[in-house]
Amino acid sequence: MRLPGQLEGAAVICPHCEKSLRYRERGGRTCSVCKRTFALEPKDNTFRLHDVRMRKLIEKLGNGEGLRYTPTQLWYAAARNHTPAGAVAYGCIATFLVVLTVFLVVVISGSSGFDPDVVRPVVLVGVVFLALSLLLTARGSRRAKRTGTVRVPMSTEVFRSAIIDRWVAVYGGPPAGLTDKGRAQYPVIPGVGGPGPRLAILCPDRNVLACLTLNGAHKTHSLALVQSVDQLRNISTGPTQPGEKGVVGIVLHDASPAGLAFASRARAALGGRVVVAGMLPRTVMDKKNAVRLRKPLDSGDLDAIRTSSSALTAEEADWLTRGWWSPLAAVPPAKLLAVVARAVDRAEGLADPDRGRAQQVGFLTWPTAS
Repeated sequence: MRLPGQLEGAAVICPHCEKSLRYRERGGRTCSVCKRTFALEPKDNTFRLHDVRMRKLIEKLGNGEGLRYTPTQLWYAAARNHTPAGAVAYGCIATFLVVLTVFLVVVISGSSGFDPDVVRPVVLVGVVFLALSLLLTARGSRRAKRTGTVRVPMSTEVFRSAIIDRWVAVYGGPPAGLTDKGRAQYPVIPGVGGPGPRLAILCPDRNVLACLTLNGAHKTHSLALVQSVDQLRNISTGPTQPGEKGVVGIVLHDASPAGLAFASRARAALGGRVVVAGMLPRTVMDKKNAVRLRKPLDSGDLDAIRTSSSALTAEEADWLTRGWWSPLAAVPPAKLLAVVARAVDRAEGLADPDRGRAQQVGFLTWPTAS
Protein backbone atom coordinates (compact mmCIF):
# COMPACT_ATOMS: atom_id res chain seq x y z
CA MET A 1 0.00 0.00 0.00
CA ARG A 2 1.36 3.40 -0.95
CA LEU A 3 1.30 6.08 1.72
CA PRO A 4 -0.13 9.54 0.96
CA GLY A 5 2.50 11.62 -0.76
CA GLN A 6 4.75 8.63 -1.35
CA LEU A 7 5.46 7.46 -4.88
CA GLU A 8 6.59 4.14 -6.29
CA GLY A 9 9.79 2.77 -4.84
CA ALA A 10 11.55 5.05 -2.39
CA ALA A 11 10.41 8.34 -3.95
CA VAL A 12 8.56 11.02 -2.00
CA ILE A 13 7.10 14.39 -2.91
CA CYS A 14 9.04 17.51 -1.96
CA PRO A 15 6.76 19.54 0.34
CA HIS A 16 8.02 22.76 -1.22
CA CYS A 17 8.19 22.27 -5.00
CA GLU A 18 6.16 19.04 -5.21
CA LYS A 19 8.79 17.27 -7.30
CA SER A 20 9.24 13.52 -7.03
CA LEU A 21 12.48 12.76 -5.22
CA ARG A 22 14.24 9.43 -4.93
CA TYR A 23 16.47 8.82 -1.96
CA ARG A 24 19.67 9.90 -3.71
CA GLU A 25 17.94 13.14 -4.75
CA ARG A 26 17.13 14.25 -1.20
CA GLY A 27 20.43 13.82 0.61
CA GLY A 28 20.77 15.81 3.81
CA ARG A 29 16.99 16.18 3.81
CA THR A 30 17.34 18.78 1.08
CA CYS A 31 15.50 18.79 -2.24
CA SER A 32 17.93 18.56 -5.17
CA VAL A 33 15.52 20.57 -7.33
CA CYS A 34 14.49 23.58 -5.20
CA LYS A 35 17.38 23.25 -2.71
CA ARG A 36 15.03 23.69 0.25
CA THR A 37 15.25 21.63 3.42
CA PHE A 38 12.40 19.44 4.60
CA ALA A 39 11.81 18.03 8.08
CA LEU A 40 11.23 14.28 7.83
CA GLU A 41 13.03 11.54 5.92
CA PRO A 42 10.86 8.38 5.80
CA LYS A 43 13.89 6.10 5.84
CA ASP A 44 14.97 7.58 9.17
CA ASN A 45 11.84 6.92 11.24
CA THR A 46 9.78 3.84 12.08
CA PHE A 47 6.51 5.45 11.02
CA ARG A 48 7.91 6.21 7.52
CA LEU A 49 6.78 9.79 8.02
CA HIS A 50 7.65 12.51 5.54
CA ASP A 51 6.44 16.10 5.41
CA VAL A 52 3.52 15.51 3.04
CA ARG A 53 2.11 12.65 5.09
CA MET A 54 2.65 14.65 8.28
CA ARG A 55 0.63 17.51 6.84
CA LYS A 56 -2.19 15.12 5.98
CA LEU A 57 -2.22 13.84 9.57
CA ILE A 58 -2.32 17.44 10.83
CA GLU A 59 -5.22 18.27 8.52
CA LYS A 60 -7.14 15.20 9.59
CA LEU A 61 -6.70 15.95 13.30
CA GLY A 62 -7.78 19.56 12.72
CA ASN A 63 -10.80 18.31 10.74
CA GLY A 64 -10.91 21.55 8.76
CA GLU A 65 -12.15 23.33 11.90
CA GLY A 66 -8.85 24.27 13.48
CA LEU A 67 -9.28 21.67 16.22
CA ARG A 68 -6.39 21.32 18.63
CA TYR A 69 -4.70 18.15 19.83
CA THR A 70 -1.88 16.89 22.04
CA PRO A 71 1.46 15.31 21.06
CA THR A 72 0.14 11.93 22.18
CA GLN A 73 -2.83 12.19 19.84
CA LEU A 74 -0.51 13.04 16.96
CA TRP A 75 1.71 10.09 17.95
CA TYR A 76 -1.21 7.69 17.78
CA ALA A 77 -2.35 9.16 14.46
CA ALA A 78 1.11 8.53 13.01
CA ALA A 79 1.13 5.01 14.47
CA ARG A 80 -1.94 3.82 12.56
CA ASN A 81 -1.04 0.81 10.41
CA HIS A 82 2.41 0.72 12.06
CA THR A 83 1.69 -1.56 15.02
CA PRO A 84 2.52 -5.05 13.68
CA ALA A 85 2.00 -8.24 15.67
CA GLY A 86 4.84 -10.62 16.45
CA ALA A 87 3.90 -12.60 13.35
CA VAL A 88 5.95 -10.13 11.30
CA ALA A 89 9.08 -11.19 13.15
CA TYR A 90 8.34 -14.82 12.35
CA GLY A 91 8.04 -13.93 8.67
CA CYS A 92 11.55 -12.46 8.82
CA ILE A 93 12.79 -15.62 10.52
CA ALA A 94 11.27 -17.79 7.79
CA THR A 95 12.99 -15.75 5.08
CA PHE A 96 16.29 -16.02 6.92
CA LEU A 97 15.98 -19.80 7.22
CA VAL A 98 15.32 -20.21 3.50
CA VAL A 99 18.35 -18.09 2.58
CA LEU A 100 20.57 -19.84 5.14
CA THR A 101 19.59 -23.32 3.98
CA VAL A 102 20.17 -22.53 0.31
CA PHE A 103 23.52 -20.93 1.16
CA LEU A 104 24.73 -23.95 3.16
CA VAL A 105 23.64 -26.42 0.48
CA VAL A 106 25.47 -24.45 -2.22
CA VAL A 107 28.63 -24.06 -0.11
CA ILE A 108 28.83 -27.71 0.93
CA SER A 109 28.00 -28.94 -2.56
CA GLY A 110 30.54 -26.56 -4.12
CA SER A 111 33.31 -27.67 -1.75
CA SER A 112 32.83 -31.25 -2.95
CA GLY A 113 33.05 -30.23 -6.60
CA PHE A 114 29.32 -30.94 -6.90
CA ASP A 115 29.93 -34.66 -6.54
CA PRO A 116 26.48 -36.29 -6.97
CA ASP A 117 27.18 -38.69 -4.11
CA VAL A 118 27.65 -35.67 -1.83
CA VAL A 119 25.10 -33.31 -3.32
CA ARG A 120 22.12 -35.69 -3.06
CA PRO A 121 22.30 -36.32 0.71
CA VAL A 122 23.14 -32.67 1.36
CA VAL A 123 20.10 -31.52 -0.59
CA LEU A 124 17.92 -34.12 1.15
CA VAL A 125 19.08 -33.05 4.60
CA GLY A 126 18.62 -29.39 3.62
CA VAL A 127 15.06 -30.01 2.44
CA VAL A 128 14.14 -31.86 5.63
CA PHE A 129 15.73 -29.16 7.81
CA LEU A 130 13.97 -26.40 5.89
CA ALA A 131 10.58 -28.16 6.05
CA LEU A 132 10.82 -28.68 9.82
CA SER A 133 12.02 -25.12 10.37
CA LEU A 134 9.22 -23.60 8.29
CA LEU A 135 6.64 -25.78 10.07
CA LEU A 136 7.80 -24.60 13.49
CA THR A 137 8.01 -21.01 12.26
CA ALA A 138 4.47 -21.17 10.87
CA ARG A 139 3.16 -22.48 14.19
CA GLY A 140 4.98 -19.70 16.00
CA SER A 141 3.55 -17.13 13.62
CA ARG A 142 0.00 -18.35 14.24
CA ARG A 143 0.62 -18.21 17.98
CA ALA A 144 2.02 -14.68 17.66
CA LYS A 145 -1.08 -13.52 15.79
CA ARG A 146 -3.18 -14.71 18.72
CA THR A 147 -1.02 -13.93 21.74
CA GLY A 148 2.00 -11.85 20.68
CA THR A 149 2.65 -8.41 22.12
CA VAL A 150 1.67 -5.48 19.91
CA ARG A 151 2.95 -2.02 20.79
CA VAL A 152 3.62 1.28 19.07
CA PRO A 153 7.12 0.76 17.60
CA MET A 154 8.29 4.31 18.40
CA SER A 155 8.14 5.71 21.93
CA THR A 156 6.55 9.07 22.65
CA GLU A 157 9.95 10.41 23.73
CA VAL A 158 11.57 9.49 20.42
CA PHE A 159 8.56 10.82 18.54
CA ARG A 160 8.91 14.18 20.26
CA SER A 161 12.64 14.48 19.58
CA ALA A 162 12.85 12.92 16.11
CA ILE A 163 9.56 14.17 14.65
CA ILE A 164 8.08 17.13 16.52
CA ASP A 165 11.36 18.85 17.44
CA ARG A 166 12.68 18.34 13.92
CA TRP A 167 9.47 19.87 12.51
CA VAL A 168 9.86 22.88 14.79
CA ALA A 169 13.51 23.31 13.72
CA VAL A 170 12.63 23.37 10.01
CA TYR A 171 9.31 25.21 10.01
CA GLY A 172 9.86 27.50 12.98
CA GLY A 173 6.96 26.19 15.07
CA PRO A 174 4.99 23.06 16.00
CA PRO A 175 2.48 21.44 13.64
CA ALA A 176 -0.69 23.50 13.32
CA GLY A 177 -3.09 22.74 16.17
CA LEU A 178 -0.53 20.91 18.30
CA THR A 179 -0.48 21.99 21.94
CA ASP A 180 1.77 20.36 24.49
CA LYS A 181 -0.48 19.48 27.42
CA GLY A 182 2.52 19.75 29.76
CA ARG A 183 2.98 23.41 28.85
CA ALA A 184 -0.62 24.46 28.35
CA GLN A 185 -2.63 25.81 31.29
CA TYR A 186 -6.15 24.46 31.36
CA PRO A 187 -8.74 23.97 34.10
CA VAL A 188 -9.10 20.35 35.17
CA ILE A 189 -11.91 21.10 37.59
CA PRO A 190 -13.64 24.36 36.59
CA GLY A 191 -16.02 25.82 39.16
CA VAL A 192 -14.28 24.65 42.33
CA GLY A 193 -14.99 27.07 45.21
CA GLY A 194 -18.30 28.20 43.81
CA PRO A 195 -21.46 26.77 42.28
CA GLY A 196 -20.21 23.81 40.30
CA PRO A 197 -21.48 22.40 37.00
CA ARG A 198 -24.11 19.70 37.00
CA LEU A 199 -22.18 17.53 34.56
CA ALA A 200 -18.64 16.22 34.75
CA ILE A 201 -16.41 14.21 32.44
CA LEU A 202 -14.59 11.41 34.25
CA CYS A 203 -11.61 10.11 32.29
CA PRO A 204 -8.31 8.70 33.62
CA ASP A 205 -6.36 9.89 30.55
CA ARG A 206 -5.16 13.49 30.87
CA ASN A 207 -4.54 13.62 27.11
CA VAL A 208 -8.27 13.22 26.53
CA LEU A 209 -9.12 15.85 29.15
CA ALA A 210 -6.54 18.18 27.60
CA CYS A 211 -8.02 17.72 24.13
CA LEU A 212 -11.53 18.50 25.41
CA THR A 213 -10.30 21.61 27.21
CA LEU A 214 -8.16 22.83 24.32
CA ASN A 215 -11.23 22.66 22.10
CA GLY A 216 -13.53 24.36 24.63
CA ALA A 217 -15.82 21.39 25.39
CA HIS A 218 -15.87 22.28 29.10
CA LYS A 219 -17.16 25.77 28.25
CA THR A 220 -19.56 24.69 25.52
CA HIS A 221 -21.29 22.14 27.75
CA SER A 222 -20.50 23.63 31.21
CA LEU A 223 -18.52 20.55 32.21
CA ALA A 224 -16.11 19.76 34.98
CA LEU A 225 -13.17 17.63 33.82
CA VAL A 226 -11.80 15.15 36.33
CA GLN A 227 -9.73 11.98 36.39
CA SER A 228 -11.46 10.17 39.24
CA VAL A 229 -14.58 10.00 41.37
CA ASP A 230 -12.57 11.37 44.31
CA GLN A 231 -11.88 14.54 42.32
CA LEU A 232 -15.55 14.71 41.42
CA ARG A 233 -16.49 14.75 45.09
CA ASN A 234 -14.49 17.97 45.52
CA ILE A 235 -16.73 19.90 43.14
CA SER A 236 -19.25 22.17 44.81
CA THR A 237 -22.66 20.98 43.68
CA GLY A 238 -24.97 22.71 46.15
CA PRO A 239 -26.92 20.86 48.84
CA THR A 240 -26.54 17.42 47.30
CA GLN A 241 -23.67 14.99 46.86
CA PRO A 242 -22.61 12.81 43.90
CA GLY A 243 -25.06 9.93 43.64
CA GLU A 244 -27.85 11.92 45.36
CA LYS A 245 -29.36 14.01 42.59
CA GLY A 246 -26.12 15.94 42.34
CA VAL A 247 -23.54 16.05 39.58
CA VAL A 248 -23.93 13.56 36.74
CA GLY A 249 -20.74 11.84 35.61
CA ILE A 250 -19.98 11.12 31.96
CA VAL A 251 -17.39 8.33 31.88
CA LEU A 252 -14.86 8.08 29.04
CA HIS A 253 -12.36 5.22 28.97
CA ASP A 254 -10.15 3.03 26.80
CA ALA A 255 -11.35 -0.20 25.22
CA SER A 256 -9.41 -2.22 27.77
CA PRO A 257 -9.81 -4.17 31.03
CA ALA A 258 -8.59 -1.10 32.93
CA GLY A 259 -11.19 1.02 31.15
CA LEU A 260 -13.97 -1.40 32.04
CA ALA A 261 -12.84 -1.44 35.68
CA PHE A 262 -12.87 2.38 35.73
CA ALA A 263 -16.44 2.43 34.39
CA SER A 264 -17.56 -0.15 36.96
CA ARG A 265 -16.10 1.89 39.83
CA ALA A 266 -17.81 5.04 38.55
CA ARG A 267 -21.16 3.26 38.28
CA ALA A 268 -20.81 1.90 41.80
CA ALA A 269 -19.94 5.34 43.19
CA LEU A 270 -22.53 7.38 41.31
CA GLY A 271 -25.37 4.93 41.12
CA GLY A 272 -27.82 5.82 38.36
CA ARG A 273 -26.38 9.29 37.85
CA VAL A 274 -23.78 8.25 35.31
CA VAL A 275 -23.54 8.02 31.53
CA VAL A 276 -20.89 5.58 30.37
CA ALA A 277 -19.66 6.75 26.97
CA GLY A 278 -16.36 4.92 26.92
CA MET A 279 -15.06 2.72 24.16
CA LEU A 280 -16.06 -0.92 23.96
CA PRO A 281 -14.13 -3.47 21.87
CA ARG A 282 -16.90 -3.59 19.25
CA THR A 283 -15.95 -0.08 18.09
CA VAL A 284 -12.36 -1.02 17.21
CA MET A 285 -11.83 -4.78 17.05
CA ASP A 286 -12.83 -5.09 13.40
CA LYS A 287 -11.60 -1.68 12.19
CA LYS A 288 -8.48 -1.99 10.04
CA ASN A 289 -7.26 1.54 10.73
CA ALA A 290 -7.93 1.53 14.47
CA VAL A 291 -4.97 1.59 16.84
CA ARG A 292 -5.13 -1.88 18.37
CA LEU A 293 -2.44 -2.90 20.84
CA ARG A 294 -1.83 -6.03 22.88
CA LYS A 295 -0.10 -6.78 26.16
CA PRO A 296 -0.02 -9.59 28.74
CA LEU A 297 -2.92 -9.65 31.19
CA ASP A 298 -2.78 -10.13 34.94
CA SER A 299 -5.41 -11.55 37.28
CA GLY A 300 -6.86 -8.10 37.89
CA ASP A 301 -7.46 -7.61 34.16
CA LEU A 302 -9.25 -10.94 33.90
CA ASP A 303 -11.41 -10.07 36.90
CA ALA A 304 -12.29 -6.72 35.28
CA ILE A 305 -13.42 -8.48 32.11
CA ARG A 306 -15.42 -11.08 33.99
CA THR A 307 -17.15 -8.64 36.37
CA SER A 308 -17.57 -5.68 34.01
CA SER A 309 -20.80 -3.75 34.41
CA SER A 310 -20.72 -3.04 30.67
CA ALA A 311 -22.55 -5.47 28.41
CA LEU A 312 -19.85 -7.42 26.53
CA THR A 313 -20.48 -9.93 23.78
CA ALA A 314 -18.61 -13.23 23.81
CA GLU A 315 -16.43 -11.94 20.96
CA GLU A 316 -15.56 -8.79 22.88
CA ALA A 317 -14.67 -10.69 26.01
CA ASP A 318 -12.47 -13.04 23.99
CA TRP A 319 -10.75 -10.09 22.30
CA LEU A 320 -9.95 -8.52 25.65
CA THR A 321 -8.91 -11.83 27.21
CA ARG A 322 -6.32 -12.25 24.45
CA GLY A 323 -4.71 -9.00 25.62
CA TRP A 324 -6.05 -6.64 22.96
CA TRP A 325 -6.92 -3.05 23.83
CA SER A 326 -7.29 0.33 22.16
CA PRO A 327 -6.52 3.77 23.65
CA LEU A 328 -9.15 6.49 23.81
CA ALA A 329 -6.39 9.04 23.12
CA ALA A 330 -6.11 7.57 19.60
CA VAL A 331 -9.62 8.82 18.76
CA PRO A 332 -9.38 12.00 16.62
CA PRO A 333 -10.58 15.21 18.30
CA ALA A 334 -13.67 15.63 16.09
CA LYS A 335 -14.97 12.17 16.97
CA LEU A 336 -14.16 12.62 20.63
CA LEU A 337 -16.06 15.91 20.75
CA ALA A 338 -19.03 14.33 18.95
CA VAL A 339 -19.19 11.53 21.52
CA VAL A 340 -19.10 14.03 24.37
CA ALA A 341 -21.90 16.09 22.79
CA ARG A 342 -24.10 13.00 22.52
CA ALA A 343 -23.31 11.99 26.08
CA VAL A 344 -24.16 15.48 27.35
CA ASP A 345 -27.59 15.27 25.70
CA ARG A 346 -28.32 12.07 27.63
CA ALA A 347 -26.76 13.30 30.84
CA GLU A 348 -28.91 16.45 30.85
CA GLY A 349 -31.95 14.25 31.42
CA LEU A 350 -30.37 12.89 34.58
CA ALA A 351 -29.13 16.26 35.84
CA ASP A 352 -32.48 18.04 35.39
CA PRO A 353 -34.77 17.10 38.31
CA ASP A 354 -37.85 17.90 36.22
CA ARG A 355 -36.85 15.58 33.42
CA GLY A 356 -34.45 13.08 34.82
CA ARG A 357 -34.88 9.94 36.82
CA ALA A 358 -32.16 7.60 38.01
CA GLN A 359 -31.23 5.22 35.22
CA GLN A 360 -28.29 3.21 34.06
CA VAL A 361 -27.03 4.34 30.67
CA GLY A 362 -24.78 2.05 28.65
CA PHE A 363 -22.46 2.55 25.73
CA LEU A 364 -23.22 5.34 23.30
CA THR A 365 -22.98 4.96 19.56
CA TRP A 366 -19.65 6.30 18.39
CA PRO A 367 -19.21 8.12 15.08
CA THR A 368 -18.17 5.78 12.34
CA ALA A 369 -14.39 5.33 12.18
CA SER A 370 -12.76 6.53 8.99
